[in-house]
Amino acid sequence: MRVPSWPSGFLSFDGAIFEFGAGEVNRIPIENVREIEVKPPKKGRLNLKLEFQAGLNTSKAGVWVEETHEAELNELVSAVQAKIGEAG
Repeated sequence: MRVPSWPSGFLSFDGAIFEFGAGEVNRIPIENVREIEVKPPKKGRLNLKLEFQAGLNTSKAGVWVEETHEAELNELVSAVQAKIGEAG
């Protein structure tokens, strides 16, 4: 499952690894994802908020997605949340 992010990146999830980025790609094993949610749109873009374990620290990231990809983004986030629930 893959969703384009703004302006030129992507988000993807294969059931085990969540990826996001443009150029440099962040690959996060599902067991390291702590929280993922979609915030309401601003200026035609949705904001994906992500919290994950990175070594000994917890990191946060935000990714913009065009509103035209809202259904795909929600599907991806639901799949990630379901796997987090299985792992927890």
